[in-house]
Amino acid sequence: MFNERKALQMTLQSLLEQRLALRRQYVDQDKQLGMDIKQILNRIREMDSQEGIVESQQAEESAAAAEEVPAELMRRMKIRKAHIRHDYIQIARHIEELLRDNMKPMSLAELCDELKNRHNVEFASPYIGVQKSLKFLPQVKVQKDGRKLVFSL
Repeated sequence: MFNERKALQMTLQSLLEQRLALRRQYVDQDKQLGMDIKQILNRIREMDSQEGIVESQQAEESAAAAEEVPAELMRRMKIRKAHIRHDYIQIARHIEELLRDNMKPMSLAELCDELKNRHNVEFASPYIGVQKSLKFLPQVKVQKDGRKLVFSL
């Protein structure tokens, strides 16, 4: 018996197949364009070497720009910061110094900004980095102000 559910399933299957075909077509076209670009660059280099021209840098730069990931795609991609080993004892000293100098409670964002500006310390995850450092500072009080963490001596 043919019903609406069956029809929707068939339509869904058809759409998924179309999507897959479009993706394959895009990949094939991209590969073909890449090969065409390489062929043209090789021909330009060949001509330059025959004529003794050294100014092929402009062609290489345009090729490099063509092979780079488009800016729109880069904006959508989430970029992870590189892992850096920190000396949490030293960072704890910096935090204590900052809290003493400031003489008032500091939020996590303010603390991280000051660490970055004064001591060039940047964490991939500020909360985790500060928490690891606070293990060495039992005298620092952590309070919440709404959704913000506030640190004080």
